[in-house]
Amino acid sequence: MSRFPLLRLPTLPLLNCIQYLKVFEIIDFSLLSKRTRALVSLVNWNQPDIHAIFYENSQICLKFPNDAGLEWILDFESEFDGELDHTTRAIDGNQFPSYIDSDLHGPKVFHHLIFPNDEHFETMRKMAEHVSAIFRTPIASFEINQQSDQLTMSIVKWFSTLQSSVVDLDIDTTDEITASTLLFIMDNVTDYFSWELKMNTPDFEYTKAIDIPSVILSHSQWITLKSILNSSSRVIVLGESNLTFCDINSFLKHWLKGSNPQLEYCSIRRSMKGKAIEEDIEEAFQIITKDLEVREHEEDGRRPMQVRISLHRKSSYSLPNDLCYDIVRDDGTIGTFHQTYFHRSDVPDFKFHYFYFHVWNNKI
Repeated sequence: MSRFPLLRLPTLPLLNCIQYLKVFEIIDFSLLSKRTRALVSLVNWNQPDIHAIFYENSQICLKFPNDAGLEWILDFESEFDGELDHTTRAIDGNQFPSYIDSDLHGPKVFHHLIFPNDEHFETMRKMAEHVSAIFRTPIASFEINQQSDQLTMSIVKWFSTLQSSVVDLDIDTTDEITASTLLFIMDNVTDYFSWELKMNTPDFEYTKAIDIPSVILSHSQWITLKSILNSSSRVIVLGESNLTFCDINSFLKHWLKGSNPQLEYCSIRRSMKGKAIEEDIEEAFQIITKDLEVREHEEDGRRPMQVRISLHRKSSYSLPNDLCYDIVRDDGTIGTFHQTYFHRSDVPDFKFHYFYFHVWNNKI
């Protein structure tokens, strides 16, 4: 059977043919040579959302806006199935076994191109660079799970050479993270940063303004009041915070004067050991509201009861509406806050103090 001489076509007809290839066919074609890679990058693609997940079994996921029911996934598996029929694919001059698989989940179809994973994710990094280049779109988000601090820093540094920033970053490492890694991350995220780990430098403090729109930190002892007051964030969630009740009072006073102009939601959780909850909560309220004009919030259906976590994520926070209080700026913007205590199940003598603050306007 004769083969169609695709590469002998003039450039424009060739580009028309390329745009009708399926995603894995596009990737395979672009891996043939420098010329085919350059040709693929000339096509006017509907640019995909690209998500990279660094884990024991890692993935690069592509979702195209015109194919909502399809997801194309490059898998990098630590336990690669050597019994299956393989196709050898060349990546940056190196040959790798691989195979294609598909599965159906409800209305969605997932197509998988599967490679063996390697210890430092070298194959995955090369493919991430390649996919980003041929579709001419940055990687929108990436997750780093269960990796050492050293490897986490290596991945983040590599990523910063690939593109100037990332929209969405989740990190959950096996080690406590170093200050240098954290500082590097804070300077290279543009929209959403979620972090589940502790610092390995107990006395480290972050005083710079937080310029990431959505920040969610399970351990935030290193975040200072100064950093928060100068923040341009829309959502700030601080777990295991070292902020005091007096700091929260200062935060509310500065907000009334115009600080944190972009803020929609802030929550602060602190671990405490002290008196009975009934005594603590009244004392906390008196300190938090000192010298503030506070009124009890009356729910009338006008306050939005959900806050979207990130502009690039569908998930949102549902807001409590019991025992809330309002403070009001001169321009009519309302800050509704709520505080409560609950016991820590893992340490009976400790309890959490939880404070949340929601900014809204009943005229909008």
